Amino acid sequence: MRRRVGFVLVLVLAAASPAAAKDGAQAHLLAPLPTHPAPGTFITVRWTVDVPGANGKRVAFGAIGMFVTLRGRNGASAVATAPQTYGPPYSARLSVPHGGIRSIRFGLHGYSTLHRTANIFFPLR
Repeated sequence: MRRRVGFVLVLVLAAASPAAAKDGAQAHLLAPLPTHPAPGTFITVRWTVDVPGANGKRVAFGAIGMFVTLRGRNGASAVATAPQTYGPPYSARLSVPHGGIRSIRFGLHGYSTLHRTANIFFPLR
């Protein structure tokens, strides 16, 4: 019984650590997006993510499963995941959605214990 309680405690702490590491995370574009790209045009988006570190300095955040979403008009969107390497920087190539680029969103793919999507999103700074 004691061994089982210890194992459960280790699992809980392991699950909590990544979530805590993402608090205060911010995404940063490494180059400006094109101003008026035609829908269907492929573009490459490059970005980094950082988190608060020691002494008030921000440090790079690396993870597998980072993605970018471009949103166009009337709900159109395009999503691409960065190649499965431990970044940063991250890079993904995707098609401009119908209506152009109205917004951009950066995130990290995640799943809950019920096998549901539980993505984490980072604000753009």
